[in-house]
Amino acid sequence: MKQYLFYVSIKKANLNKVLLFILSFFVFEYKGQSNATEFDSMQINTFSKLLNDGDFNGIILQERKFIEVSKKIHHKNGEIRGYINIANILNAMERNQESLKFLEIAGAMLKQNNDDKLQAYLHYAYGINYYSLGLYGRSIKSFDTALEFAKKINNIKEREKRVYSIYDWKRSSFGHLGIMDSVYSNERKCMKSPIPMLYIDIAERHFKSHNIDSAEYYINKANDLQLTKQITLEGKANILRAFGRLNIEKKNYDRALNYLLGSLKITEKANLKGRDLESYKLIAEAYKGLNDLEKQNEYLHKYSKLNDSLQGKAQTVINTVIEEMLTEQKENENKNRNLYYFIFIIILISSILIYSIHHVSKSRQKLKDALIIKKEQESLELKRKLDNTDQELIQLAINSDPSFMNRFKELYPEFYNNLTSEYQDLTLTDIRLCAFVKLNFSNKEIAEYDHISIRTAESRKYRLRKKLDLSGDIDLDKWIANL
Repeated sequence: MKQYLFYVSIKKANLNKVLLFILSFFVFEYKGQSNATEFDSMQINTFSKLLNDGDFNGIILQERKFIEVSKKIHHKNGEIRGYINIANILNAMERNQESLKFLEIAGAMLKQNNDDKLQAYLHYAYGINYYSLGLYGRSIKSFDTALEFAKKINNIKEREKRVYSIYDWKRSSFGHLGIMDSVYSNERKCMKSPIPMLYIDIAERHFKSHNIDSAEYYINKANDLQLTKQITLEGKANILRAFGRLNIEKKNYDRALNYLLGSLKITEKANLKGRDLESYKLIAEAYKGLNDLEKQNEYLHKYSKLNDSLQGKAQTVINTVIEEMLTEQKENENKNRNLYYFIFIIILISSILIYSIHHVSKSRQKLKDALIIKKEQESLELKRKLDNTDQELIQLAINSDPSFMNRFKELYPEFYNNLTSEYQDLTLTDIRLCAFVKLNFSNKEIAEYDHISIRTAESRKYRLRKKLDLSGDIDLDKWIANL
C-alpha cells in the first residue's frame, strides 16, 4: 500500500472540540448554505488532522458521527464524503471488501447528487482500492476518470491538491506495469507538489542500478520535506524504512535495523500490513548482514506468513462482494431470468479473475526465484572471470606491455569511466597508477613494474591523493578499490 497513515492517540481536547461542534448541529436547526460550508470545512479538517496523526480508529468514529449529523440535517455531501473517507481508511487497513462496499453506497448517492469534488474523490478511492489489489490497469482507468472530474473543481488549491495526488498514484501504477515513459511523465507533474514517497520511489530505482549516492540524495530530499510540509506518520515511517534500505546497501546493518524497527513500530501500531511486509523483508536482510541466522529466519517467516495472508484476501475480496450482492438480490421481489444470467456471468468472470490473479502471482514468484538463481550463477561466473582477467592484467603489467591500459579499460570500463569523468585533470600516469592500485599492487610492485624507485611510487601516490582531493583520514587504496 501507498501513503496511508497510522494509529496514534489523538489529544482529548481536539476530540472534545469535534464532539462539541457535532452536538451543536443536533441542538440548532440547520440553516442554508453557510452552515453547510462550515460543516464541510469541519469534516475535512477533522479528517485531515486525524489522518496526519495516523488515528484510523478516530477517523472511523468521527466520520460515523458526521454521517449521522448529515442525515439529520439532510446534507447529502457530508454523508457521501463520510462514506468515502471511511472507505479510504479501510483500504489502508487492507479491508478492501468493506471499503468497496462503502464506495458503492457513496456512488449510488452521487447519482442523485452530482458534485465534481466528490466524484473525483470517489473514483480516486476506487483507484487506490484496485491498486492495492494489484489491478493496476483498472486502477489507472479509475484515476483517469477521477482526473476528469478533478480538473473541473473551481477552487484552485483543492483542484491542484487532488490532481497532483492522482498523478502520484498513476505514476506508481505505471511503475508496477513497467511502463516507464508514463512513469517519468507523471513523475515530472508530481514534482510541482512532491511527497516523500515520490523521492523514495526514485531512490529505489537508483538502488536497482547500484547508484547508492543518487539514492541517498533522493532519500534526503524526502526527509527534507518534513521540515517544509506537514508529513503524515506513514510518510515518516516510509522515510525511516528508506534510510534502513540505504544503510543495508552501505553495509551499516546495525544502523539499518534502528531505522527499520522504528518504521515497523509505527506501521504495526497502525495495523498497516502492506508496510509491515516491506519492513519484514528488509529487517531479515539486515540480520543476514549481521550473520544472525535465527533473527533472519524469524522475519522471513513473518514475511512469508503475512504475504500469504494478504494474497489470500486479495483473491477472495471480489468473490465476497459478489456473495453480498447475491444476498441482497434474494431479498428483492420479482426477480427475472435475465437478472440471474447477469449474476451468473459476474460470478464466472470473477472466478476467472481470481484464478488469473492466483496464477499470475505464482508465475511471478517462480520467475523471481529463477531470476535470483540466475543472478547468483552470473555472480559466480563473473567472479571466476575477474580472477582470470586480473591474472592476465598482472602479467601485462609485469612485462611492461604497452597494451596494459587498453586491456584494463576493456575489463574495468565502469571504473575507468567513473574515474576519468569525475577527475578530468588526471594524467595517463595518474590513471595507470590508479589501475595498479585497483589491482592491489604494493608500492614495491608498482615501483618494479613502472621501473621507478619505491620513493617515487610513494610520491606519485601522494600527488594523486591531492588531485583526488582526499582527506588525510581516507585510505587511498581502499577508496580506489571501492570506486
